[in-house]
Amino acid sequence: MFASIKRMISPGSSNKGDEGQVLSTWAKAEGYAYKTVRDKDGGGHVVQAEDEDWRVEWGASQRSYIRGKELRFRSETKLPPDVQILVTSRVLAHALETEVFSSFTNAMQTQVDNTLPDEMRWLPMHPRVTLSEPVVLSKRFVVLSNAETVARRWLDDSLLAVLEDAATSWWTDALVMVITVNRGRLTIRMPGQPLEEAQLHAVGRLCSQATRSLRAAALSSSAG
Repeated sequence: MFASIKRMISPGSSNKGDEGQVLSTWAKAEGYAYKTVRDKDGGGHVVQAEDEDWRVEWGASQRSYIRGKELRFRSETKLPPDVQILVTSRVLAHALETEVFSSFTNAMQTQVDNTLPDEMRWLPMHPRVTLSEPVVLSKRFVVLSNAETVARRWLDDSLLAVLEDAATSWWTDALVMVITVNRGRLTIRMPGQPLEEAQLHAVGRLCSQATRSLRAAALSSSAG
């Protein structure tokens, strides 16, 4: 299973490198706290951006469609826990939808498998939020949500500008990356090997703006 998704990952993504050193160097340059953690899955690394209130986790993959190690950016958004949002490329969304449909039909199920990751279950469940501008985003990405008004408030001009920059510079169709909002938390997932400082800087910028815009959307929703 997930063969079609794994083919999207470049062959070099399984190469082993000193990701801990890359994370440590980046964290030091940015003034973030860095530590190594140990657990039953072999441990990993954590970077805490305390001033911006988000963190980076590198360790065992929590998703079947991410091979090897996984890189996660996470933050608390102050949104209600029942708000669910998904952002990813159209290419990856199609690959995930294909795997969901295959799993659904092969098992002769009458409902979506609850053991699937949240983002995969949302694909057939949640309506798409129409993206009209910028054009590059509307053509290459999909946004799904069970709270369209909140999602639209989140997609403010500042976040759209950062997303557009990502779409035209580093977030390619071949990159397996998923942004979710669930249970009040923003999570950005992607393969964790190999790592580069430029990659961490770019995703960190996206995480920072996505978090600020989500918290603004949360305030606007509570006030309105």
